[in-house]
Amino acid sequence: MTGAPPKSRQAFPRERRRRLRLVLAVGLTACSAPGPGTPPSLDRPITLERVRTIVRQDATDATTWLHRPTKLRYDAVSGHLFGLEWADDRIVEFTADGEFVGYFGRGGEGPGEIGNLWDFAVGTGHVVVLDTGNGKLVFFDRDTRAMRREIRFDRRLRGMAPISDTLLVVMPGPDGTLLELLHIDGRSRGSFGDASYLETGNVGLSLSHVGGGLLLVRKPAIPEGRLYRLDGSLHAEVTFAELEHVRAEWQREFTETMERSRLVDAGGRRISGGKLWVGEPRPLEGGAFLLTATPENLDTNPWELWVLDHDGRVRGRYAFAETWVRGYAVSRSAVYALGLGDEYGVYEYGPPRPPDTP
Repeated sequence: MTGAPPKSRQAFPRERRRRLRLVLAVGLTACSAPGPGTPPSLDRPITLERVRTIVRQDATDATTWLHRPTKLRYDAVSGHLFGLEWADDRIVEFTADGEFVGYFGRGGEGPGEIGNLWDFAVGTGHVVVLDTGNGKLVFFDRDTRAMRREIRFDRRLRGMAPISDTLLVVMPGPDGTLLELLHIDGRSRGSFGDASYLETGNVGLSLSHVGGGLLLVRKPAIPEGRLYRLDGSLHAEVTFAELEHVRAEWQREFTETMERSRLVDAGGRRISGGKLWVGEPRPLEGGAFLLTATPENLDTNPWELWVLDHDGRVRGRYAFAETWVRGYAVSRSAVYALGLGDEYGVYEYGPPRPPDTP
């Protein structure tokens, strides 16, 4: 499959990249443990400044190779970015300078085809895709982008979390109440989890590996979550209690917005909303992980990144300057974000810095 020729990108000085790598590695890792000056204050988010535009999508250009991805991943081995294009049931690969590389997968129900692209992960030598429409995992060769193999299930899958290049955890659904540890050749390594927890409100459940051999099972719209060890034992509860004041403020803003706009649905009832949505966890070094947080239906779109430690406690808040964000990825030197609206594309942001840094 071919795409439009890549556009030229503005060069980014090598020395500045080196400094950004150092600052991000120190800054993000420091968020995971208390100490003088760290973590950043939870009273207000620290703004991540935009460094450059990697690629913009031109909605009027039918030949553009970027088609509104909804998730973003960074591969540390190649330095490339991968986007999940849900509408086209495929994964797009491109460099950190915005050069198109290729696609993985296509829509359909046959071998190597995807019925509903829900999630994906980039491993050593392969890209694995979770197809909830056809109830299978599809493995593509990292270099040729051809299908290597499929693992089909007799039930619908609701989540996937790679642990290593050979192990991953899947979440059966909608009737499944346990998590299953799976070898990439399809052999089961056992099931674990709390059935009473997983079967309660399981429509919104999602699954992520956050490093340290821990799995975050979360309910995005409540929100709450649990950190499980790979032996099936419960490690910690995640309640976001440290930012209850933020949730209350967002709820107040939402209520005021609804009252000002007098928004109602077709039946004349006031539109509900104001829930806190969390998602897209990413592991960090130093025993921490990032996830996104945003309120439902709030015009100001305060889309933030929250840093949590492996005990489930919030340690820091970050916000993006300028861009309405849909998804993100993290490297040692930068944060990459998917912009929305008039700024649909991929943007690079500098590393977090303390509030008092000029």
